[in-house]
Amino acid sequence: MNRPLTLLIGLAAVASPALPQRLAPIVYTISAPAPETHFAVIEARVPTEKKATIELMMPVWSPGFYRVEDYAGKVQDFAARTPEGTALTVEQPQKNRWRISTGGARTVVVTYRLLCTGRSVTTNSVAADLGVFNGSATYITLAERAHRAHEVQLELPAQWPMSMTSLAAAADGKPNHYRAADYDELNDSPIVAGKLSVHDFTVAGSHHYLVDAGDLGGWDGQIAAQNIAQFVRADSAFWGMLPFKKYVFLNLFRQGGGGLEHLNSTLLTSRFSAAAPAGNVRWLNFVSHEYFHAFNVKRLRPVELGPFDYEKPPSTTSLWISEGLTSYFGELMVARAGLETPPDWLGTMSGHIGTVQNSPGRLVQTLDQASLDVWTSGTSGVGQDLSKTVSYYDKGPIVGLLLDARIRRLTNGKKSFDDVMRLAYRRYSGATGFTADQFRAVTEEVAGTDLKEFFRRALASTDELDYAETLEWFGLRFAAAEDPAKRWSIEVRPDATDAQKAHLQALVGVTVPAR
Repeated sequence: MNRPLTLLIGLAAVASPALPQRLAPIVYTISAPAPETHFAVIEARVPTEKKATIELMMPVWSPGFYRVEDYAGKVQDFAARTPEGTALTVEQPQKNRWRISTGGARTVVVTYRLLCTGRSVTTNSVAADLGVFNGSATYITLAERAHRAHEVQLELPAQWPMSMTSLAAAADGKPNHYRAADYDELNDSPIVAGKLSVHDFTVAGSHHYLVDAGDLGGWDGQIAAQNIAQFVRADSAFWGMLPFKKYVFLNLFRQGGGGLEHLNSTLLTSRFSAAAPAGNVRWLNFVSHEYFHAFNVKRLRPVELGPFDYEKPPSTTSLWISEGLTSYFGELMVARAGLETPPDWLGTMSGHIGTVQNSPGRLVQTLDQASLDVWTSGTSGVGQDLSKTVSYYDKGPIVGLLLDARIRRLTNGKKSFDDVMRLAYRRYSGATGFTADQFRAVTEEVAGTDLKEFFRRALASTDELDYAETLEWFGLRFAAAEDPAKRWSIEVRPDATDAQKAHLQALVGVTVPAR
């Protein structure tokens, strides 16, 4: 019911409790006065709300990367003072926490140096030509649950002409000045600064940037951006929307490897060679995986993966969904975008199957346990001992394919795993999150049948996977090969029927026209 504005104001003043005051932001300044020394200098202006003491915290892990890391070990020369310059007493009750006696100051100015020699997607790097700043590794913040804005101002050395991030520009419009609604957004928005090559495109009203940095060699960023735009269109068609107005691919050419998803961006470590140009399918699958994460895990997530406690790593059985299904659908988006052929996609899926079937660990560790054990085996799900473990990056997409085939067969091709993901997104994305049972229930709802036994065998047992239904529905077979490494390669059967070929085309055929 509409009411006059003056009446509403009067009622609020008389009958409603006072609205909480907006919390003052924490404001960081990042500089690198001598980048060749690999140090960054951080200044943080921290409001105290007139408290006698405040406690600051630095995370011990980065969301999306399941490994405890010693970010606080890179902090040097930590100090605190009032804005007028009076030194304040600092205690360190634990390695990643600092307690400051404020002396009644409304604002405390904290300074510290960071050694930035990392090469992973969760650490910082400062060098003559490039700066990389990741949230957990950079920002010490108040140990609080409040949603407080955070701002970052970068003071760039002459060698770094510009910076890029998914963060919004601050209200003052100054270059390299960014604002986050809260610490979660700040932490989830890496910043890269230096000599950057930027290519952009727009899909469904969402502006995307490919930001290349490092030793580019003969890399063609324009072609890479055109290819990325193709699978972004496939994602937009899949979901029926894009949930952001701006998305940034931070693509670094340097030693190392890996990528990490963020809310509206991804940080990638790439390598260029003449044999792997910008149109290389393996690289596109890698980038597509991280982009699909913007939907699956960043917005549609297991309940255990948010809200984040940056000092207590979470455990979930559902990384086969968050990671394995992201691989499954990320690779499908590349094929559906017309960037690889169905036989190429079968080759990618064969790689997953061969890895699992040639790993003794598949008979030792369940897929559920692979998720729960991620903090103690390998490096965030990569590099495990496959004689004792199974990878959800490989078994997860296989289970995705088997479930997809079952849903399609049960519904005579009217429904698919695509429908499961879209329904789960509508029902559980955002602040809600889903439990493992809820995700299974959504799958059963789409399939129209009970799938408890399928989920038990695939996720909670070490039983061998049954490929028969999938091979039959899509008209596939395992290739005859003496080489054990090729024994699990899937291919189209010579006698595949037109119906079976149509089933495969419906799964992996081009759905987005080239532009």
